[in-house]
Amino acid sequence: MRTIKSTFTPLATSMIVTDATSHKVSSWNRQTYQRLKLALSLNLRRQIFVAVCDDLSLRNRLASQLHHELEISSARESFSSQSYPKLVSLNLNLSDPNPFAQMIQWLSQNPPSRRITIAPGFQILGIERLTRQPPTIQRLFLKHLRKIECHLPHLEVSLLLWLPRPWFHNIVQSAPEFWQWHTGVFEFEGEPTPLPPVGIYSPESSDNRRELGETTGSFKADLRSLLDGDLVETGDFAFNSDGINWQNQLVGDDALLGSAANGIMSDRRDACPTDIGDRSGGDNFAISQLYRNDFAPVIGDDGIGDNFLVSQLLNIDGFNSEISDEYNSFTLNDLKNNPISDQKIGDNSASYQLNGDEGNREIGDNSAIAESDSFIVDGVKESVSPADAYLQLGDQYRQAIEGGDVSEENLAIAIQAYELALQSLDESSSQAPNILNDLGNLYWMLSRHSHNIAHRTSYLEQGIQAYQIALTKIVAEDAPQIYAMIQNNLGAAYGDLARYQEPVESLELSIRAYQEALHYRSGEIDPIKYASTQNNLGTAYWYLAQHQSPVENLHQAITAYAESLCYYTTESEKMNWAMIQNNLGTAYWNLAQYEQPQMWLELAVLAYKDALSYRTHESAPAASAATENNLGTAYWHLADRCQDVPERRLEYLQHCILAYQNAIALVEQLAENNPPVSVNFDVIATRNNLGLAHYQLATEAEFSLDGAVKSEHLAGALEQQVKSCLAGKPESDAYQTALSYLIKTIRTFYQERGISGQNFALSKVPGKLLPEILPRL
Repeated sequence: MRTIKSTFTPLATSMIVTDATSHKVSSWNRQTYQRLKLALSLNLRRQIFVAVCDDLSLRNRLASQLHHELEISSARESFSSQSYPKLVSLNLNLSDPNPFAQMIQWLSQNPPSRRITIAPGFQILGIERLTRQPPTIQRLFLKHLRKIECHLPHLEVSLLLWLPRPWFHNIVQSAPEFWQWHTGVFEFEGEPTPLPPVGIYSPESSDNRRELGETTGSFKADLRSLLDGDLVETGDFAFNSDGINWQNQLVGDDALLGSAANGIMSDRRDACPTDIGDRSGGDNFAISQLYRNDFAPVIGDDGIGDNFLVSQLLNIDGFNSEISDEYNSFTLNDLKNNPISDQKIGDNSASYQLNGDEGNREIGDNSAIAESDSFIVDGVKESVSPADAYLQLGDQYRQAIEGGDVSEENLAIAIQAYELALQSLDESSSQAPNILNDLGNLYWMLSRHSHNIAHRTSYLEQGIQAYQIALTKIVAEDAPQIYAMIQNNLGAAYGDLARYQEPVESLELSIRAYQEALHYRSGEIDPIKYASTQNNLGTAYWYLAQHQSPVENLHQAITAYAESLCYYTTESEKMNWAMIQNNLGTAYWNLAQYEQPQMWLELAVLAYKDALSYRTHESAPAASAATENNLGTAYWHLADRCQDVPERRLEYLQHCILAYQNAIALVEQLAENNPPVSVNFDVIATRNNLGLAHYQLATEAEFSLDGAVKSEHLAGALEQQVKSCLAGKPESDAYQTALSYLIKTIRTFYQERGISGQNFALSKVPGKLLPEILPRL
């Protein structure tokens, strides 16, 4: 286990506090927290403290507790300080990451009165988000830190920086000017934490399904062969405002709706942030262009108009005909042999000879189809409107997507088809809300298939805008089911967006959308969808609790989960019921970090056990493993809360070990499947937690275990720590943590059994780990 060191160095003196005897990680965190709290409460000026914590959930709890407890102590000291905070929490401004400027700005906006003699302290949060920022922003942050001497004369306050370990080491190396001014370092170790709760986030699709018949085998092949390399790239996709032209480029940043999105909930008719038909729409959302009469979309660089593409290749039974093989062959070969890249899209003079009898057809001009409203299929004219043609194409690909053929290519084609359908529809068409909802779903799904975070954000923003435009085209009272569906999807999209930017604002918008959906979604009429939305609402509250007002938001999450359970029955929806119980257990566990820990942790254990009644090892091994992992974590925290009752602590740790062992056994079983099945939790962390529980039972004297049992637990700790090291990457924090635990266990073997014990432990360690271990023993 890594030795935890906290140092606090006032300007005139130096003091280092180190305690290498304790191995109770959570107890150490509490001790470190008390030292940090004491350092901040001394009200010394120009102190630079650094708190190091990789566990974001733990960091948020500690920062929130600091803020709360220092505020209470300040209020008790004197009446004059009641209205002025003792600790100010600021999230780092990522556009200009200058903590000193933020502190100065806060002080200028909140000047103390003459009666206030104690300057506040500041804690800066959110530095971990710099990891996702461009290198220029990261360098700018370090540059501001290096200029500390320019800022200190203007600051009569103390500063606390919360850092993950990678940034801690980066600052030490890259900003030595800042580091030489630091006063104290307080390191926190991660504690076992359960998985976050999950929402039911599969998009709700519109009910306006078209009956799609079987298509010929050549439909997709012909379409994809023509579009390959033009419409769809192998990377991420983007739009430009001149048409729906797929490009391998980054989308602009101007799609974020900001405050304009806030009105959508209260004014459903007038809150649309984008005026359909306005040519000044943002670069990264093509819907603002969809109702333009002069819209002339382009595919790739070959200059082939979309209308021409659909009119020639659409082979769907909805047209009551088939394109003959001879016709398909002629069309594709002619397109390949006679590229028309030099022709101007939409130009009436541009024409294309389809066959000897048909004459000229204009390419890319919407009027070409609008005037004839027909396709030539086997020599027979079939009357089909452009909108129907695009909808048929979009529905064809959406059907493939919903059937499991989810690829960026299929998503891209479906999106383009629906957007072209919207452009062809009358603005007042009753089909528009449903199409926009499905368009939002496709963007949302595309965001989850992108490997580029910036692209994910852009796709989510485009999906959100599609949902919002859809909401402006219906009256909730006239179409409550459609309205609730779109609001539920909007809430889920905002929940995803919170993972990448403005988490508090996005989560608040997510909550408002879910609440609005629930106003028009009845538990009696549609219990399953109602329960699903309640679960999503609870999950949004849980995530918001990780950023602000944890107690209040966690209580709201518990209320929503409990309401959801009322409508999921164990007879018909047992897996969903079990999922909500798992979510409820995690909310209970989280609340135990702030109040009544014994009660909430016991409730968490009961909820996880209820979930395991239906999430069995046989019926749902991956879900069962996740819940077993959570149950082990709840037991570990219960044991940590029973320091004065060894018998109960022993019992809880034994239950903890059993739950973690069950989780790992299921993981190993799933890994043997063909293909292997992955789980949604960090198995290395679970192994470390299991090793920690074994280690505590082996080394804590109050348990009064005999020597053989202690040796068994110590060997169990060693086994899990070795496996954690072998599974981790040497440069990762998880690997370094596991290695520290392993070295401590080897030392304990030596303390308990002498050199023979150490040799026994080393014999269990793979040779490739020894070069790192031996120098540190």
